[in-house]
Amino acid sequence: MIRRIYGFKKKVTTKDIARYANVSQSAVSMILNKKNNVSFSEETRLKVLNAAKELGYEKKKKKEAQLVGLSKVIVIMCPFLSNHYYSILVHSITERAHDYGYVTFAAPTLRNPNTEQFYLNMIQDFDAAGIVYLYPTSWLEDVNEMSKHIPVINIGDKNDDIMFDSIHVSSTKPAYLVAEHLLSLGHRKITYVSTPMSTIERSRSKRFEGLKKAFYEHGFDPENVTCRSVSTGEYNTLSPNMLEYSCGFNLTKEILTEGTDSTAFVAYNDMVALGILDALFDMKYKVPNDFSVCGFDNIPMADMRRISLTTVEHSIEAKGREAVDIIVRHRESKTKNRPRSFVTKLEFEPFIVKRKSTGKARNT
Repeated sequence: MIRRIYGFKKKVTTKDIARYANVSQSAVSMILNKKNNVSFSEETRLKVLNAAKELGYEKKKKKEAQLVGLSKVIVIMCPFLSNHYYSILVHSITERAHDYGYVTFAAPTLRNPNTEQFYLNMIQDFDAAGIVYLYPTSWLEDVNEMSKHIPVINIGDKNDDIMFDSIHVSSTKPAYLVAEHLLSLGHRKITYVSTPMSTIERSRSKRFEGLKKAFYEHGFDPENVTCRSVSTGEYNTLSPNMLEYSCGFNLTKEILTEGTDSTAFVAYNDMVALGILDALFDMKYKVPNDFSVCGFDNIPMADMRRISLTTVEHSIEAKGREAVDIIVRHRESKTKNRPRSFVTKLEFEPFIVKRKSTGKARNT
């Protein structure tokens, strides 16, 4: 079957073959590229090969030099680079990759599933060294399949459905630590300020759960922990370079205008916390005399003298370095013709960094 558009033959892609053969796109790519370390049933293999033949698929010709070069490229899948957390991670991954003679390619998807799929298709066409995911994939089934022949590392909240290597970032545990710190200072009502809550971005809701859990287990009403977040629609209208800061700033202004009996704000991350601080200063409130403020991530800006933000350190740079170490170990194992014999699951312990943005609760 030949497809034509305006008299020209349409290029057949692996996506077309996958749809025609009713298999995953990653399976098509691996079968067509003859990945030796991945096994498929003979029925599936023939189904893909016959579909490719019927559709008139023409495999790309790759120069040997291109393959050698791309085998030293680690692809970093990230939502965007304007966020300090992601930029620190990308930098640490890149530095570590250079130590081993590898280079990196940052692929900002803006959390768009179609953009992510474009990058995944690109990676499947070439022999990349590995992939590091800095946020939850929208194509978990395909990425699980890809991980059988390309080292894939996930840096994020624990997900039992992930079949590849992961470096866990517990969001419940650091939030629990923050709540304990605020409770020790006499705070009994706090407001959690977040970017849009979603089922994919689990860390946002997990932090809220961690705050409530600490209140409950220390004998306080978990309903005294309230949450304010922006809608996805409103979030998408904000400037890409100021997304999280703007969330913190705008939501805090709204909360203060409406009136609140909370004595502390806990931000989803440090950039949201910076927005909260600026909103408080803008409305002539004093920190921590009027309100305490906490963040997460311990980005460099949090330690600046005029900010001095209490936050949670969870070894961002160390996670980036470890991700590269895991990829290199897999590549060396592959070079020695050994099947993948391990899946790494790591978790770094968080700890609270107490600074001047938190203090004893005011009398309410």
